[in-house]
Amino acid sequence: MVRPHQVVSALAAAVRNENVRRVQLAWGAAIATEWAHFVALGVFAYQQGGTSAVGIAGLVRLLPGAVVAPFAASLGDRFRRERFLLVMMLVGAIALAASAAAAFAENKTLVFVFAGVMGLSSTLIRPALQALLPSLVRTPDELIASNGATSTVESIGTLIGPLLAGVLVSLANVGLAFVLGAVLLLAGAALLARVKVESRIELASAADDESVGRVVTAGFRTVARTPGARLVVLLMVAQSFVRGCLNVLIVVAAFRVLHGGAADVGYLTAAIGVGGLIGAIGAMTLGGRRLAVPFGLSLVFWGVPITLIAPQPYFAATMILLAIVGAANSIEDVAGFTLLQRIIPNEMLTRVLGLIWGLAMGAVAIGSITAPAVVTAIGPRSAFLVVGSILPLLMLVTYRRLVELDRAVAPSAERELIDRVPMFAPLSLATKERVASSLVPISVSAGDLVIRAGDAGDRFYIVDDGELDIDAEGRHSTAREADYFGEIALLRNVPRTATVKATVDSHLYALQRDDFLAAVTGHRAAQAAGEAVADARLAGSEVTNV
Repeated sequence: MVRPHQVVSALAAAVRNENVRRVQLAWGAAIATEWAHFVALGVFAYQQGGTSAVGIAGLVRLLPGAVVAPFAASLGDRFRRERFLLVMMLVGAIALAASAAAAFAENKTLVFVFAGVMGLSSTLIRPALQALLPSLVRTPDELIASNGATSTVESIGTLIGPLLAGVLVSLANVGLAFVLGAVLLLAGAALLARVKVESRIELASAADDESVGRVVTAGFRTVARTPGARLVVLLMVAQSFVRGCLNVLIVVAAFRVLHGGAADVGYLTAAIGVGGLIGAIGAMTLGGRRLAVPFGLSLVFWGVPITLIAPQPYFAATMILLAIVGAANSIEDVAGFTLLQRIIPNEMLTRVLGLIWGLAMGAVAIGSITAPAVVTAIGPRSAFLVVGSILPLLMLVTYRRLVELDRAVAPSAERELIDRVPMFAPLSLATKERVASSLVPISVSAGDLVIRAGDAGDRFYIVDDGELDIDAEGRHSTAREADYFGEIALLRNVPRTATVKATVDSHLYALQRDDFLAAVTGHRAAQAAGEAVADARLAGSEVTNV
């Protein structure tokens, strides 16, 4: 059961982070624009050439992004992700302004051409956003909360965008919907201009040393080599194909099944947004460790309501069923992308997510062009039944593998130990993951000397288990599990200020000097916390809590 205090706590975790807040507002502008563009383009295409034109419009809107995104997304790993997002917002705004001019001139060809540019922009915004979040949040729970906020904002945008577009295309002109989108994207760009990732350690990549060919294919290689990634990607692509079919079927349902008009396309699409908002709220309460099975179950609730539209050609019933689809979509997004953010190396994340969104947009495009053929062959009602059956069947086939993935994906012991060091608390989750991967395990026997006062400092230590005596000029203290030492010599560039000896057999983790300094001094809050610890210890006020 979803508890209100869990939702409030999750939302608060995301909202308190100023950078996350700005990114989410910009994302709201982007997603509202994307869906307003979808509705306006669909209505424009149907008015120009019927059902087949809607399928073609979907193809030209999504195919460029599907082809280019897996390669262009590599730029998000080579440059600052927040700046890459800003550029994509501006590209989308320019494309929509040009689309508006073409629509007012009733130039179908140019409307379709600029729809492709808009589709490319939308496709690249998503992976850059999702790759940026781990660099802005500090804990796994905050990452889930931020992904939940992303899904919530997407649902609100999916509601507001189509409603505004539906009103504009029914009362005025399709071109006005394009103008609205351009304005929203410019507002989002203004917000992104104020976002900055403070700690850069997690963005250091070997990409600068790679050939262009290896850079653009790195996403494919990473997915192929990462356990569990292929399964998640496969199911996401399958869901995207069904989404492409549904995009066309919504237009068909509005005009041919429900015998409505252009505004009904917006209302039916908005129903998905309403459900998505409810689903996103529920997704914020997902447990941090078990996400693969909820991800798979959401696919069942993605497909079954579509099959039920076939025998229920009533507007209200269709709205409710599409709302269920929207709720399932939010849970699928949060669970699926949080899984990928955990299992994909951060320096490869934009490229992998770009690959996924490229494949997803390609699948949506194929679904958009397949649905009209299915409708022609078996009729609109049967088409809903066939399309809705795809995802539940896939879930049955892959359920066992999803259970195994849940067992395999869990925070490492090193990462959990990093979370217990106060000076690392302000660091982003991505930086913590990088620091954890740099830890070197060390075993010491009772009586072994770990560091000696006066020696040069080369490492920072965290106690995994055991007990060590710390002698700081005659003041003795004991270091036990999750305690740490060695930071003073590194932060102040002075000789060791204490001697540390194991009193029992102990296990430690060591972090090399350069890795420690890159993490702590690269982040103002972390450096301030480290300096405060050093000051307290040098003053002798923290000798019992090392």
